[in-house]
Amino acid sequence: MSDDASGDDPSDRRPPGVRERLRYRFDNLLARGTSATLIWLGIVTAAAVMISGLVLTIGGVTLSGSESGSWLEDLWQSLLRVLDTGTMAADVGWGRRLLALAITIFGLLVAGTLIGIIAAGVENRIDLMRRGRSVVIESDHVVVLGASDRLPVLLQQLALANEGAADPGTIVVLADLDPAEIHAAARSAAGRSGRTKIVYRSGDPTNLDDLALARLPTARAVIILSDRRSDRFAIETVLATAVEVGRLDRLTVVVELLDETAVVRLRRAFGTTVHPIVTEEAVVRTVAIALRQRGLSRVIDELLDFRGSDLHVIEHLPAVGTTFGRLLRSWTNARPIGLFRADGRIELNPPLDSLVEAGDRVIAIADDVQRIETDEPAGELADGDVSRHHRRPAVVAPLHERLVLIGWNELGARVLAGWATSAAPSSTVEVIGDRRWPAPGAVPLPDLGPISVSYSTSDDVLADALDRNPTTIVLLGPPGDDEQADIGTILDLNALHRELATRAIPRPRIVVELRDATHRPLVDLSGPDDLTISDAMGSQFIAQLADQPIRREILLELYAAHGPTLRLVACRDVELAGAHSVHDVVDRCALLGLSIIGWRRAPDRGGELTLNPHLLDRVTFEPDDELVVVG
Repeated sequence: MSDDASGDDPSDRRPPGVRERLRYRFDNLLARGTSATLIWLGIVTAAAVMISGLVLTIGGVTLSGSESGSWLEDLWQSLLRVLDTGTMAADVGWGRRLLALAITIFGLLVAGTLIGIIAAGVENRIDLMRRGRSVVIESDHVVVLGASDRLPVLLQQLALANEGAADPGTIVVLADLDPAEIHAAARSAAGRSGRTKIVYRSGDPTNLDDLALARLPTARAVIILSDRRSDRFAIETVLATAVEVGRLDRLTVVVELLDETAVVRLRRAFGTTVHPIVTEEAVVRTVAIALRQRGLSRVIDELLDFRGSDLHVIEHLPAVGTTFGRLLRSWTNARPIGLFRADGRIELNPPLDSLVEAGDRVIAIADDVQRIETDEPAGELADGDVSRHHRRPAVVAPLHERLVLIGWNELGARVLAGWATSAAPSSTVEVIGDRRWPAPGAVPLPDLGPISVSYSTSDDVLADALDRNPTTIVLLGPPGDDEQADIGTILDLNALHRELATRAIPRPRIVVELRDATHRPLVDLSGPDDLTISDAMGSQFIAQLADQPIRREILLELYAAHGPTLRLVACRDVELAGAHSVHDVVDRCALLGLSIIGWRRAPDRGGELTLNPHLLDRVTFEPDDELVVVG
């Protein structure tokens, strides 16, 4: 078969010529970067100066300003004309001028190229510095891998968690984004980070070379944020983290996921060394318990937010051999609510005679766990018979609720399912949509057992909703991930306020879903029992786990529909109206089988919430004021 038939061009097989070889080597030289190019330009410039100096010496030509006709002097005069174009102005004679012009033009070309290369190199170096490509030198720091809408609130919460520490520490953020953009977004949404230093690095957390920038082996906690599309990024980042660190059991790793299936797989692969969390599920549980009783939303928000009093698991305290009842009555600046046993069991509001054994830890609400103050109580409880008084009924049955939901999506179904586990069977749920919605029967409503659930459409949704005299109104966005959903929801909320102002009915509790937490300042929720559902809840939950992973199990216990849980108890129901010392209030609640953590003023008195009161303070209650208890 001929060469033409084979499809080969004979010119492709001939050896490259000198031109091709020089061009090839020149291209390779430029590809090596700025330093190699500068060296090449320096060599070319030196060669040109030497050649011109040699020509001047051989030709016996003397340029203006020369002190002698030596080759060294000619080299100097050539170099001056390469570096400074004005030097040739004094040359006389066309021969000298043409030679000086040639040297100067060469200098212009070299100098222009040199300036351009230096400028490009400096710009590239500044860009690399701005993007953060150096290895951090921190230790005992918190590393956040990846970025999402949750990042600003998460950084704010982590900074608040470090507020009272002697060393506020450092937070390192590694994401495949421009650090300047991340910093601007976080600063805008979360404000200043106080004394906590935040370092931004640009890189792909799934790439080991980029991951090394965050110095994970010296970190104390790692938070991996989901990219909100799938769990692939989060899982790959966990695997890369395991390779970079070696053993994850020395490091707290909190992973945000979208699917419970991925949670199971990660736990099988890494056991208890990794703490996966489906943040949407955490938000649903939080909202569900907040809907159980008016006022609980404020309590939960206070416990999840690192401002003020927080939930802590306290260890290394000289409490072994002490009863839980004595802890309740002796800790003056912290409110114990349970025991975390050495075998992993969680006992919330245990019997007062439960002993704190070796290896146990105390679950408490406190402002500063570093300084727990004690005051030895005088005597024992009332008649000393703890067993006869413990578990005396002290809470009333759930109230009848009339929930009206304006709008509908998957979140609404999940929240209602959680709320229904502790709601009164006589409660009702009504979903109302406008005429553009599907006909009744086409919307998949949840089955809440004895609780009635209905769906209807209306020309005037807001007026129709208020005609039902609801106790709670929930505003939900449309299904899907519509970026404009919040705008419509906020407009509906403003219209609802205007409609409420025209009616002489008890103000219902208002719950609003926001897809973007940055829209929270645009929402007017002035009621003491109102609640916002947003990504901020998920960010708070992640920060709580990063600080102490065991909080997850404790919060799940507190959120449970059965057993000891967060409750609000009216002061009249426990005969505590009037003036008391906090010590007496604690004793009274303990005899009724309740662990008190604070109180909430009646809504008509402002609804002010107080958590972790000092044991030696005094307080005056009205009958409608409520105690915040675990029991």
